[in-house]
Amino acid sequence: MRELGRLELSRNRAPLSLMQAQGWLNCFAVVLHCGIALSFSACEASVTRRVLATVLSVEGTAEVRQKGHSEFDRITPATLLQVGSLVRIGTSGTLNLAFLPNTVASLSEKSELQIDDLAVTKDGNAMRNDVRSRMVRLLLLGGTMQVSFNRLPDCRSDLTIKTPQGALSANSDCIFLINVGEEKTRVTCVYGMLASHIERADFLIEAGYFQEFPSSDLSPKAAAEDAQAQRDVISMIETEHQLQELARHQRLLKPDFLDR
Repeated sequence: MRELGRLELSRNRAPLSLMQAQGWLNCFAVVLHCGIALSFSACEASVTRRVLATVLSVEGTAEVRQKGHSEFDRITPATLLQVGSLVRIGTSGTLNLAFLPNTVASLSEKSELQIDDLAVTKDGNAMRNDVRSRMVRLLLLGGTMQVSFNRLPDCRSDLTIKTPQGALSANSDCIFLINVGEEKTRVTCVYGMLASHIERADFLIEAGYFQEFPSSDLSPKAAAEDAQAQRDVISMIETEHQLQELARHQRLLKPDFLDR
């Protein structure tokens, strides 16, 4: 009778053990699902950080007032320019900069520029090709700046340049010259295309065209029909070659330059 009672008792306990096993499996499945979800979430995570502009070369007098400082310091090839910096170029001076590897520029004498933002967004988990986007935002208060901007593959790139009279933006390859005077801004596009934003109106400036603003006629005009625009085109072609040579030299000196 005792053996029979033990057998009946073991039979009654079997279903409880099966239910417990099923419960453990369900808990394991939930934990596994959560782990996979977190893994995918981590893979999609991105990190945005501010970077420093690099001096490619400097001739004559060029000064910078870094953010949080009250005095201007002389710019040398070793100077790094942070977000918020105000740059000014003296008479007969020239400053060549790489804001990012895909955005290089040359500032001419008596120019004044503020760096509003330099940002790079990266995939926090990728081992290679981890840059998702690059952003450059500048304020040209006066003078002349010649710019070469490239949209790198598999990466969003945005360039915005504000002036007292309007703003310019680009998200594809372009080469252009911008001059900010006391009353007008003049933009000449040598290659590619960029957009201007003036008085709540948008315009496209294609290669071989220039635009002045403010003006009673804001439509871009052919550079071939304007002597100053022709000089701007010739100057920009020469400067573009110099900027690319300086950038290549920088990459040789600092291989991690392209990681930005």
